[in-house]
Amino acid sequence: MDDTRPVTFEEVTARLLLLARQSGGRVTAAQVEGDERLSSDQTLTSAAALALAGSTNVFSFDEADNREWFPFSGLIVNQLRAGDIK
Repeated sequence: MDDTRPVTFEEVTARLLLLARQSGGRVTAAQVEGDERLSSDQTLTSAAALALAGSTNVFSFDEADNREWFPFSGLIVNQLRAGDIK
């Protein structure tokens, strides 16, 4: 992602999937909220998370946590494919 311009929906989605891939298929709200680029547009990042959670291979979960704005405690991505990550 180019830090000098606003992020796009596609970039945010790819970043969420990349974080999941780097974490063994699971990304938490703490990771997302701590990511400077993702937190630069909280509304767009939340929308991307909601869209991903509605897909067939991504599951959201909620538990007691200290999240501030991310809509879920985290996302679990099942069967990441190479084409999912840009």
